[in-house]
Amino acid sequence: MPNLYTTPEAAKLTNIPESTIRSWLTRYPSVFQFEIHVVKDDHKQNLWTEAGIELLQSRRASKIATDDSAEFDAESDAPDLLESLLEEDAQRLAEEYWRLLPGRTLQRIKQMRDNPTPQQRQIVQLSVRAAINAGTEHLLLPTYQPRLLEGGDETD
Repeated sequence: MPNLYTTPEAAKLTNIPESTIRSWLTRYPSVFQFEIHVVKDDHKQNLWTEAGIELLQSRRASKIATDDSAEFDAESDAPDLLESLLEEDAQRLAEEYWRLLPGRTLQRIKQMRDNPTPQQRQIVQLSVRAAINAGTEHLLLPTYQPRLLEGGDETD
């Protein structure tokens, strides 16, 4: 079982006052996700996970780096905490989006080819016609055979 810490223990580990930690947890329950950052024990006491401690420590580190005073005030620090979490999550989501995009796009193309909806069938047909009209049919049709031109010296 992973290490779990009470709020007083989390406060000691992170050097953040217990009142600030409790305030953040109460005011921003969507930031500190239950079962990820915080769990409840059999007595309904909040216990902090390793991920929760890391989240608190990252907040403290960013607060020290951006503020002259390392004092925590739940009233004024909460928007900064939320903003830093949103920025980190947005960055991770953007990176994951670009990592998954090529594979997901290929999946959709194969789906459109193998089992298209009527709208997708029309899109594919228009695209193929446009490609043929542009003279690129050899890129689309695997059975493309060049036509013999009058006076040309191509042979089968």
